[in-house]
Amino acid sequence: MDRIVPYRSERDMSRPTRFGCLTLLAIAVALTLTVDAGAQEGDAARVGALIQDLQSRDFDRAHAAAERLREFPAQRAQSVPALVQAIASREWDRCSADMRDAAALALAALKAKDAVVPLLDLVKSGKPIEHECFE
Repeated sequence: MDRIVPYRSERDMSRPTRFGCLTLLAIAVALTLTVDAGAQEGDAARVGALIQDLQSRDFDRAHAAAERLREFPAQRAQSVPALVQAIASREWDRCSADMRDAAALALAALKAKDAVVPLLDLVKSGKPIEHECFE
């Protein structure tokens, strides 16, 4: 009697094949890229909202935005120019020096080398940078 020999033994069926492993790896990579792209789009929207808050004359709102912007280093191209502009030309309803300090600390956290010249200009301008409200 001829016996039919299976292509793979039952014991081998419990082991993943190379094709199966590569397929799972490709699916995992695709899901990771999709989730990462979605997160970056969400981050860009959050940074946009924070920049709007940064442009507010309300100190509390602008200060909170400056502190949160440092949490989004992937969006630095969007946030650094707004922080530099805030330092250079903005005034707030109170505590403007503290606000400039918060924006400068956010720029430092983002490693914004392109902000060095505007920061030096701020120091030369004579605008107060000492704390007015926070100690």
